[in-house]
Amino acid sequence: MPAKSAEELWKAYTETTDTNGASYQTRWFGNQNKPAEVQAATDAILAGTKTATTTPLDTYTNEQVAIPQPGDYNVLFNGDMKPVAVIKTVVSELIPFYRISAEHAWHEDEGDRTIGDWRQRKTDEFTPTLEAHGHNLSSDTPMVSEVFEVVYRAD
Repeated sequence: MPAKSAEELWKAYTETTDTNGASYQTRWFGNQNKPAEVQAATDAILAGTKTATTTPLDTYTNEQVAIPQPGDYNVLFNGDMKPVAVIKTVVSELIPFYRISAEHAWHEDEGDRTIGDWRQRKTDEFTPTLEAHGHNLSSDTPMVSEVFEVVYRAD
């Protein structure tokens, strides 16, 4: 039976694993106002094809949100904002935009999964947000490059 809340899902996970008292945050991928976008990302994560993400450092600093660290846990929400899994950050690195690797782009599972397509998509995605914060996207713009894994499923 699927969990009704993030707390319930986290409790179910911690009963099966020693998390050494770790805590969790809630998380979804994509625009919360576009449930189909969030659901598509969630489906890719649960299928194991999306295991990475990239976010401008500026996003974390402007929203005053902690940068993901290896060992961090997140309860993953689907397009209906229901908890479906627990994911764990495996790698988190600060890397300039044009140093993101082709391998990382592949693991983000977007478009045709090439670095060229990734750069174009991310340029289109990141430029408005950065400009709203008074910044421009450049080859040196710091990015938080994250790799994660699903460690528990609600089903």
